[in-house]
Amino acid sequence: MVAMTRETSGTAQVPGASPQKQALLDAFESVLKKQAEDHEAEQRQEASRRRIRHRVRPAVWTSAALALFLCTYLYVERPDWLFPASVPAESLALQDASLRIGMANTAQHLERHRQRTGKLPRTLAEAGTQPEGITYQPLDSTEWRLTGTHGGLELTLASDEPLATFLGSSFEMISRRVR
Repeated sequence: MVAMTRETSGTAQVPGASPQKQALLDAFESVLKKQAEDHEAEQRQEASRRRIRHRVRPAVWTSAALALFLCTYLYVERPDWLFPASVPAESLALQDASLRIGMANTAQHLERHRQRTGKLPRTLAEAGTQPEGITYQPLDSTEWRLTGTHGGLELTLASDEPLATFLGSSFEMISRRVR
């Protein structure tokens, strides 16, 4: 039995060691070898995990390529569903109609103020309105003039001019515009 142990163990024989001591030495050496093998296996696994962790998966590369392609397509093609066309500029007739309606609205504010207080307001703010592009000029205690500008248009409305005549077909023009 001692002979089999010596042949299979591969450990160096200690001269003068009893068979029990030799068996303990063999066991100790086998434990050390096992620990060394386990340590090497752990190091190989850790190295493998590090390689996997630092490697970008093909799905990530594919997703990145598709996202880049999609962004390039959207930038170059600029589809209408994502980039709506800009609003077309109003025609001169629409600008005229809008300005006439705004001026008529301001004139109504002035007249309401005159009916409530018995006199014309000093400013449009006092009348309760502050439209853009419309200026107000009181002429005397009952007469006034509004001047409106919009784009290249300039219109004048005097207090003695009937609003219906001044407005003309402005409401129809505005209601027919393409949305």
